[in-house]
Amino acid sequence: MVANKDLITNPLHGVPRIEHSQIMGGNSKQDIIDAMQKYGFFYIVNIPNFDASKEVETMKTFFDHSQEVKERFASIKNNPTNNNILRGYGYTKNSEGQPIEEVFNIGQYDKRGVGISDVSCRAEFISREPNLWPSAVEGSEEFRNILSQGFQMRIKLARKIVEEIGDVLGYSEFVDKFKEAEFTSFYLKKYTERDEKDNVAIYKSDSGYSMKAEDGRDLSIPSHIDTTITLLATYSNGGLQALYEDVWYDVPSVMGSLMMMTGELIENLSDGKLPSLRHRVIDIKSDRYSTPFFFNPSFHANIATSMSGKKTTVGEQDWTTFGPWQVVQLHRDEPLLLNPGSLN
Repeated sequence: MVANKDLITNPLHGVPRIEHSQIMGGNSKQDIIDAMQKYGFFYIVNIPNFDASKEVETMKTFFDHSQEVKERFASIKNNPTNNNILRGYGYTKNSEGQPIEEVFNIGQYDKRGVGISDVSCRAEFISREPNLWPSAVEGSEEFRNILSQGFQMRIKLARKIVEEIGDVLGYSEFVDKFKEAEFTSFYLKKYTERDEKDNVAIYKSDSGYSMKAEDGRDLSIPSHIDTTITLLATYSNGGLQALYEDVWYDVPSVMGSLMMMTGELIENLSDGKLPSLRHRVIDIKSDRYSTPFFFNPSFHANIATSMSGKKTTVGEQDWTTFGPWQVVQLHRDEPLLLNPGSLN
């Protein structure tokens, strides 16, 4: 009876599930727009060669390694002996010094292909950083094979969705804004149960984030809106909630699917025709795995004006191109590395 009641009362059970083949074949243009305008997201289903169970098991194998092993492949923030800034392993600790949020960041480059003199600034050089793949540990070869395939599937799908959006809305230049997409990131994430005091340590009182739901439950990710194009796999995990018509609802977990949602910048660029989705994650009090894939505009893409020529929120803040603005957005995660000085 509870499940049936949920089907009736939760409007997100009506979110469309669009076939991958229909999207890639160019047959779902209007379906994409309609879903985004009504719900703020949709599911992509029946994705060829996407074994979600295998993907999450591969992630677990890596995250189950000892902390010493994982930190061999960490960014410089968590391992000062390494040189990589964006790509690789990272974590946030609780008050006892144990990781409660772990991440592995994968990008599109295995070789940088440019020198510092070939780009406009240090930040652009960083944006093309090669991946730091695990090696010489159990499961490392399978990890690279499966997750690199997962990255390629997602970036091809994201490019096609951007193409479809531009076509339906009549924004031919929209696609060009994503030509290089250097800062695009595929995050493997593990969230572990935490205490309220751990959230307070991560999100300071001046952060503006609340880590409590209205019913008193702890959040593992606060209420927020993403930046651009997100493809999200939650696997069989619950916890994700979305704000729909000013009410928080559980987002149904559809194993083997990807959720597509747009962020604030896309809402701005599309003159509000593609509304962004506010969402959060309830702490399910057990390990939770997810993989957000953020498809970002190119470093030099102009994001100051919408497709109709109106100033975006970013433009009103006197930013012109995506890369320099993104550096500021990443400042919280990499305060010593990606900062205004990186633009020199």
